[in-house]
Amino acid sequence: MIRCRTSTMVCILTVTLTFGAATAGCDNNEKAVPTVLPPVKSERTATPVISDSPRVEGLRLHVDQVGYLPESPKTLVVAADEPFAAMTVQVVAKGGDEPVWEGMLPAAKADENSGDWVARADFEALATDGAYEAVAGGNRSAPFLIGDDVFDDVWTKVARSYTAQRASFEQDDPFTGLKLLAGHKQDKEARLFFKDEGHPSVVDVSGGWYDAGDYGKYVPTAAITVGQLLAAFELDPITAAAPFLTERETAFWPAAPQAPHLLAEAKYELDWMLRMQRRDGAVYHKVSAMSFPAYILPAEDLQDRYVFGLSTFGTALFAGAAAMGARIFEPYDSAYAEKLLDRAMKAQAWLSEHPDAYFRFDEGQDTGSGPYSKPTDREERLWALAELFKTTGDGKYEAYILRDYADMLGKPPGTVSWNNAQLLGQWALATAEKKPSAVRDEAATAIAQAADVIVGRIGEDDYRSSLAANEYKWGSNQNALANAEVLLLANRLKPSKAYANGALEQLHYVLGRNAMGMSYITGVGSRYPLKVHHRISLMSGVKVPGLMVGGPNKFGGDQTLAKVIEQGAFPAKSYIDDESSYASNEYAIDYNAPLLFVLTEFRSQEAD
Repeated sequence: MIRCRTSTMVCILTVTLTFGAATAGCDNNEKAVPTVLPPVKSERTATPVISDSPRVEGLRLHVDQVGYLPESPKTLVVAADEPFAAMTVQVVAKGGDEPVWEGMLPAAKADENSGDWVARADFEALATDGAYEAVAGGNRSAPFLIGDDVFDDVWTKVARSYTAQRASFEQDDPFTGLKLLAGHKQDKEARLFFKDEGHPSVVDVSGGWYDAGDYGKYVPTAAITVGQLLAAFELDPITAAAPFLTERETAFWPAAPQAPHLLAEAKYELDWMLRMQRRDGAVYHKVSAMSFPAYILPAEDLQDRYVFGLSTFGTALFAGAAAMGARIFEPYDSAYAEKLLDRAMKAQAWLSEHPDAYFRFDEGQDTGSGPYSKPTDREERLWALAELFKTTGDGKYEAYILRDYADMLGKPPGTVSWNNAQLLGQWALATAEKKPSAVRDEAATAIAQAADVIVGRIGEDDYRSSLAANEYKWGSNQNALANAEVLLLANRLKPSKAYANGALEQLHYVLGRNAMGMSYITGVGSRYPLKVHHRISLMSGVKVPGLMVGGPNKFGGDQTLAKVIEQGAFPAKSYIDDESSYASNEYAIDYNAPLLFVLTEFRSQEAD
């Protein structure tokens, strides 16, 4: 690798870049081999000649507005509304003019998902720590950093975002200035929306995190979020142990004053999930009012609150997260870990007694909250059994898997979401250590197969996004990072530079190297959402940092976004920074979950 170690040294590279270039897989100690993949097919072409013009109007230079790791690929995307010829591209010190890296940008080609004419250059050879800008055709990019610690501050902001979502908690955040009275105290005596024979009609469901931009709380998103946060910690306990909570914010857990902060924050949500469980092991679905709240602060929302629904898939999600927590919390609070395992086993016992998928719905339960409904539950049952097997080593759980879910073991998983926990189940089986498992290799192979497909999609996209055209939908940013999650788990099982670099490309995508030219995370980068659909930010006057919005959504879902789409927005540009666009510009706890997972993988260990 060529390195630039001074700010005045120029790395002159002869770069032949094609659209769709990617780095091939690198298994174990094999050397990575550059591979050229075919370009995205397009009827539009541009003349491949070098421009003599010192300035090319209308160029947009898209970079990761946070930065790049020194040893990683560093891709710049140059975009315009019209074709442009090949030209010189440079990287300069921030605010400077002297190039520290120089290469050739090829002529533009059409990108189907954005409607842009784009060209790419990789300045991986520049590895010196510092602050930089890219320059092409007289146009400059947003500034960015190179360094081992470039993602550390983002990690902290994203981790702290969960603290800002705490219900039943008085906020006094010295980092952001957010001050809030405790909201929804009425959750301590929430009423059951339906008659549940043999069970209390009033339930204490206080605490937990608000799910998104309003004040509902949902078991499916809670469990899948906790599962990913715990997975991040389990994989990288050193990098995930950074302190980011105040003493007051950890005071609810006196039994473990030295526990890592990420576990303390996850426990705040797990405590609420435990309150959502019935005595027989089944788990209720959600907590909200009968109407979506107005644009008011949490403490001002005085509507009666209800506990709605019950499902097998939600109970299985609970069991998976609780069983996982039992394993990870044990070194810090064995009594709490024992409680989590007991509750997970009760949930699994109830599931065994109710083998058919069930989702309870009562008319009126969705008038003030999202449905989060799912008619099936196999992926979630697999996760629950896999985590119980990994935590306990009890062969009966593996036997249940082989009996009922053998067909899923070798099936490449989809991305992790509230309605698909298959990947987490396969990962738990692939890494179970308490006893040899007959399903370990099959699960590991399935994860690698899914990763290979994702790598192929990245190689075909001009912005290095893993999203196909039909995947620019509700929560597309989450989907891109969930793809990165697949790649990182596959990389743990079968090390490959293609997997690791592909995951990093998805992080670069959400941090600014995208068709909108913006970081999709509040308070991060040079240009980020300012009008997020997030009541706490809007009504407190404090723009909470670290909130990732849903992102481009070509299918719409709200009136504001519909107007953008009607005006002809391409899939990758079907987005608007407007508080009324909950279909593209709302934050959610499960959006941030794969983001935190990926950031943990690339965060520096030296930060603490």
